[in-house]
Amino acid sequence: MNKKIKIAFVKYNGLSTGGSEKLLQIIAANLPKNEFEVDYYYCGPAVLIGEPLSDSLNTDAYRVEYMQNSGVNLIKFNVGAVDHRKYTLPWVNTDFWLYFDEGDYDIIQTCRAGHKEYPFNKIRHAPIVDIIALSSGSDNQYNIARVMHICQWSADRWVKRGGDKNRVALISLPIDIKDKIYPTLRQELGLKGKFVYGFHQRSDNNIFSPIPLLAYKQIENENTAFVLLGGGDTYKKQAKDLNIKNINFLPATGDQEAICVFLNTLNVFAHGRKDGEVNSQAMAEAMYFGLPIVSHLSEYNNGHVECIGDAGAVLKTVSEYAQELLKLQNNNEYYSFRSRNSKKRFLEKYELGGQIKNITGIYRDVYNNPFPHKFFRILSKLHYTQNIRILCVKMYLFFKYYLHIDLLKIIKSPND
Repeated sequence: MNKKIKIAFVKYNGLSTGGSEKLLQIIAANLPKNEFEVDYYYCGPAVLIGEPLSDSLNTDAYRVEYMQNSGVNLIKFNVGAVDHRKYTLPWVNTDFWLYFDEGDYDIIQTCRAGHKEYPFNKIRHAPIVDIIALSSGSDNQYNIARVMHICQWSADRWVKRGGDKNRVALISLPIDIKDKIYPTLRQELGLKGKFVYGFHQRSDNNIFSPIPLLAYKQIENENTAFVLLGGGDTYKKQAKDLNIKNINFLPATGDQEAICVFLNTLNVFAHGRKDGEVNSQAMAEAMYFGLPIVSHLSEYNNGHVECIGDAGAVLKTVSEYAQELLKLQNNNEYYSFRSRNSKKRFLEKYELGGQIKNITGIYRDVYNNPFPHKFFRILSKLHYTQNIRILCVKMYLFFKYYLHIDLLKIIKSPND
C-alpha cells in the first residue's frame, strides 16, 4: 500500500488508566508506522451535568509517556462539561472542532458503550470504527463502518439491542507487556511464604464489589494475604469492618512496570466488579503471569465468563467464590491446571502481535470497503443537504414498510 491510512482516535478522557482508554492507547501505539498515520485526540475530565457522580479518572502521566514514546501524535482538546441530561451526552464549552476535521482522515476510531453519542453523531461522512466496551444501546448511523466487539457475548447482546450484524467485527484485547523477568513486592510487603490473593482496579467506588473480600475473609489464615492495587476507598472500609488482618492497599497507577511487579506478587487474581466485565485488561494482564482467575457474575455484564474460559472460574455466590479460593490454595494439581490454562489463554487471545494483526486487517477492509450497505455508501459520498437526506430515509422506510420492498437487499453488491 503506497498511501498511509490516516486514523483519528477520539476519546473523552482518553489518556486515563481506564480499560477502554488503555485499549485505544495500545492499538494506536502499535499500528505499523509504515502503513498508518495516527492522531490521538483526548481531553481531561470535565464537570458532569445532571450526574451525581464525578469523574474518577484523570489524565495519567505514565500513559502520556507511553504514547509519546510510541511516536503517536497527541492532540489535546478541552471539554468544560458533559451534559448527562441528554441521551447523546453532548460536550459543553468544547474546542474540539477547532482541532478536528473529519475530512482529514480515512477512519475515525473510538471506544464507547454503544448508544448514539456526541461528537460522533456530528461526524457524518468519514468512516467510523467503534469498539463496544459496555452494553448500553446500539447506533446504526450510516457512516459507522465497523463495530468491533471484544467478545461474542458483547456482539450478540449488541445485535439483540438493534445493532446491524453486518458491521460486527470480533477482536480481543491486545496486551502490551514487555517480555522479561519482573521482581515482586513480597519482601517489601512482608509476604514471604504466604499465598497471596489480589486484583487491581481503577479508583472508583461506583464499581465496588463486596464479594472478593467477603469470600477472602471466610478462608483467611496466617499463611494468606490479600493485596489490592487501586480500587475505591470502599474496599478499605470493608476490610476494616471485616477485620481482615493481612491486607495491603497500593495506590492506583498507570505505570505498566509497577502493575506487572504487582501481578508477579500474586498467586491468584481474585477479581470483583459491581457491573461485571465485557472483557478486562486487568484479567488479561494477569493471564500473562499465569495467574488463575476467580470472579463473580453480575446483573449487568458477563462477557468475562467467555474471556476467562478455563483459565479460572466465575461464580454466583460468596460461598462458591470462597471455596474456589481455598481449592486453589490447597490443591497443587488444580492450581497448576488453572495456571497453565491461564498462560495458554493469554497467548491465544491477548498476545499483542496477533491482535494488532487482526485489527490492522479490519482497518484495511474498512479503507477498501467502508460501509456494509451499498445504499448507505452511495449516500455517504454525496454532498447532499439535510432535506435530501431526510427524503432518502423516508423513501427507504416507505418502500420497506408500505410496499414491503427492501431497497438494501435489491442494491446490495456481491462484495458487501
